[in-house]
Amino acid sequence: MRFESPSSRRSRRQATIRAGRPRAAHRSSRRQLFRSSFLPQRAAQLGGKGGRRNRHVHETDGKEVAAPRIATDVKEILAEVMAEIRAGKMDPRLGTTLGYVGATLLKVIETTDLEQRLEKLEHAMLENANEHSNSE
Repeated sequence: MRFESPSSRRSRRQATIRAGRPRAAHRSSRRQLFRSSFLPQRAAQLGGKGGRRNRHVHETDGKEVAAPRIATDVKEILAEVMAEIRAGKMDPRLGTTLGYVGATLLKVIETTDLEQRLEKLEHAMLENANEHSNSE
């Protein structure tokens, strides 16, 4: 005897509308696809239609923003982004993107800072070793 979960039984049922009768299938997309196979211009038009619908333009206020150089600059920008999202002035998807870029930039700034500090220490050690060897 085989037991089925309610969700698997539901997936085999046909979708119905509120009246209880089966939902009609959408045939218009198949018809358009069939027609577009004979008309290349129509195929290009249908393809461009989806591309235009998926294109998003984010409006800016026009102010120039300098590239952040230190971690505090990144922190301030991320704080502004969070405030604008909460105020409804910025799209959350754009804020998410800026957050990812900001996190990556923070890692790069940290790595660069450590590299510079290491170079200074190595340079100081070499000078100290040269002075010590010259004095002997």
